[in-house]
Amino acid sequence: MRRLLAVLAALILLAGCSGNGETEAPSEYFMYYLSLEANKVVENAYEPEASSGDEMIQEFVDRLNETPEGEDYQRLMPKDVKIDSYSLEDSTLILTIGGGYEQMERPREVLVRVGLVRAFTQISGVDRVQIVTENGELKDSAGNVIGAMTRESFVENAGSEINNYQYTTLTLYFANETGDKLVPETRSVYYSTSVPLERVVVEQLVKGPAEEGHYAVLPSDTNILSVTTSENIAYVNFDNTFMNGTMSVVQEIPIYALVNSITTNCPVQRVQFSIDGESDVTFRESMKLNQFYERDLSYLEENSE
Repeated sequence: MRRLLAVLAALILLAGCSGNGETEAPSEYFMYYLSLEANKVVENAYEPEASSGDEMIQEFVDRLNETPEGEDYQRLMPKDVKIDSYSLEDSTLILTIGGGYEQMERPREVLVRVGLVRAFTQISGVDRVQIVTENGELKDSAGNVIGAMTRESFVENAGSEINNYQYTTLTLYFANETGDKLVPETRSVYYSTSVPLERVVVEQLVKGPAEEGHYAVLPSDTNILSVTTSENIAYVNFDNTFMNGTMSVVQEIPIYALVNSITTNCPVQRVQFSIDGESDVTFRESMKLNQFYERDLSYLEENSE
């Protein structure tokens, strides 16, 4: 039986990674459409005829260019917008889309991007998707080139609507090679305004760095219980994964990676941490979590801007 699930423009990664870094084929595939209200992406279980590689990419292109038969959803892209051609370069699938792609209203265009990225990154060998139009590389409303997108370009958010969905560029702080200083990294993400930006920042830190020479400051399995703000103070509540994770960094680096990242991107001046709701806890040797931490850029590596 075909299964229709409403999913939003920022959901978790379905395909895992194998030991050699290549994307594994998922056990189940999905095709992506737009809801009749045009306010969210919907996924429908799909069984491809092709097995892998270029044939599967072509099959997905053909299917996304078609008008779906279902009555509960509509075509992902407007009927006059189609994928004209594609090329695969170093795990980046470049889609050339014509028919007035850039004339779509921004909320619809964002959801189209989500559906395209989620559809094609299911295919083994496709890790990123880049969109090119008749005017060249796709740009955001500020004129910045968007570039190649992964599933992680879209922040998970259950229950959101596109009118609350927006794009932002974050400055995040990760560890240097020796683990005793912080280095900044710029990252652009889409997120819903129903999700606190402070939580988005913490989630991105947990995902780890994307740039060479930058190192994680938090274990990848760190569980965020809650992130709330009040009177310019952010309260970040982890479970014990935050305490038990072993990272090759000095004790101050995880704390100030969080504090500096949150205070740089959010209207927050101080940060307090807790573990399972308790702040009377010491992180590592001497970092007391029951105090308020403020931004401290002295931990930045000297050659970092």
